[in-house]
Amino acid sequence: MSPAERYQLDSIDTKAILGSPEAFEIVEALLQLYRTKCRSEERQQETIQSLLDRLYGRKSEKSKYHADQKLLLPELLEELIDEAIGEPEAEPSESCDAKEEHADQAETKPKRKGGHGRSKLPGHIERRVVERLDIDGPNCETCDAERPIIRVEQSERLNYIPAKAIVDVTEVVIRGPLPCICDDDAPKIVRPELPSRPIDRGMPGVELLTAIVIGKFLYHLPHYRQVTKTLKDAGISLSKQTVWDWTRKTAELLEPLWELMHQKLLMLDHLAADETTTPMVDRRRSGSRTKTTYLWQYRGFEGGDAPYTVFDFALTRAHTAPKAFLGEFDGTLLTDGYTAYRSLPNITHAGCMAHARRKFDEAMANSPVIAARAVALIGKLYKVEDKCKSMDADARRAVRQRESTGILLRLRLFLQQQQHRVMPQSQIGKAIAYSLNQWDALCRFVDDGRLPIDNNAVEREMKAIATGRKNWMFFGSERGGRAAAIIYSILASARRHDLDTWQYLGDILHRLADLKPGELESLLPDAWQRDQADRPSSHAA
Repeated sequence: MSPAERYQLDSIDTKAILGSPEAFEIVEALLQLYRTKCRSEERQQETIQSLLDRLYGRKSEKSKYHADQKLLLPELLEELIDEAIGEPEAEPSESCDAKEEHADQAETKPKRKGGHGRSKLPGHIERRVVERLDIDGPNCETCDAERPIIRVEQSERLNYIPAKAIVDVTEVVIRGPLPCICDDDAPKIVRPELPSRPIDRGMPGVELLTAIVIGKFLYHLPHYRQVTKTLKDAGISLSKQTVWDWTRKTAELLEPLWELMHQKLLMLDHLAADETTTPMVDRRRSGSRTKTTYLWQYRGFEGGDAPYTVFDFALTRAHTAPKAFLGEFDGTLLTDGYTAYRSLPNITHAGCMAHARRKFDEAMANSPVIAARAVALIGKLYKVEDKCKSMDADARRAVRQRESTGILLRLRLFLQQQQHRVMPQSQIGKAIAYSLNQWDALCRFVDDGRLPIDNNAVEREMKAIATGRKNWMFFGSERGGRAAAIIYSILASARRHDLDTWQYLGDILHRLADLKPGELESLLPDAWQRDQADRPSSHAA
């Protein structure tokens, strides 16, 4: 209805409306306005409640209900409560008297308190004796014989030595001519060749490059903070541009290893992917606003041939970014259902059950009955996953086929029944629509034991990007985004294998500076980890 028509309705008297030939049309228009306003207010209230719950509510997506709350929601049947929390089954051979005896013992047995005091200091930390205490007069006062030492007790205290700068000096021995003249064509002055450095003719050593890279991309310290705080406190005076140049050259040195991990991912038949925003400024245009760019993450699953995490930088979130990275990949891709992945050809799509559960969790405050029922059924799927977590792919698939298929059928029937009873634009309506639209992809894990039920491993890795983004705030150029993607890939893949990132990065930078043919494969995180037993003399950062 136009504003002019509304004004006419406001100016018409009630009796005039009832006596008008268009009375039915006017009443119908008023009712339509009333219904629209009610729906709008309801959606606004849902949005407000969702924002409040996101700010101040519980962050866990697991079920928020337990058996004592069934009086608050009488619509939740006892079956729903059992699904949400699970009840331990009693042993068939245990009698009631035995149960009561165990209960009495549990009541009388005092609770064991948590550990007190300090724990033993790790054995790998270097020890140094700073003082030795002895009595003033160890000799006998009568015969002057020395008292024997029974034992020496040690008291340990943990200490810390701040970082300090060290200048590594390489002495080059230059030799002159021999006193005898044996060969007139021989060089008069000889000198050895300098070893390869990570940065040719550069001032920084490998350990300093490692500290700068890990400081920014693992500890989230921007270059400016490193220059003005960390490095300055160690007695090093550098400019931010110099530190950035060293970081870029380090990324260029690591790029062949990044490309090798990229190629190995494309040889797999199962991948997971996700993306996140990263602001970027255009330094060529002074005063320009930040532009939204993206870091795309691609992850090979645990136990596969390429257990690596590889990031890619792109200026867009369109399908051209994953298409350029994935190339001719034709396997199964686990994602959150974003449409850019759907447009990729020759790919089997798998969905993330955690995303579906999250949408129902967000709708819990406004539609508790339907949302709690959906969360409870999804919770049963995760109980099956806990049961088969340590199994191989074939055994896991058999368990899922036997137990998860029925749960998924119940969930789908429930959502289809409720879809026509809720408003499509409400939070619960959107949650139901998302799950049903993604249904085939969400059920893909049942038929493939190698697929996880969700994409949480990828999302956990994205948290490091989000934390860093709050500190370094933006990329300074496309080249900076590309360098960040390469370094994040190396560090994330190293952490997946529980490597000491300082030792790993320091060692591969040493070896990449003077890379021998066929050695690149051995620098991959899993291969490097296997080789450590055979390389006890590797460089440690």
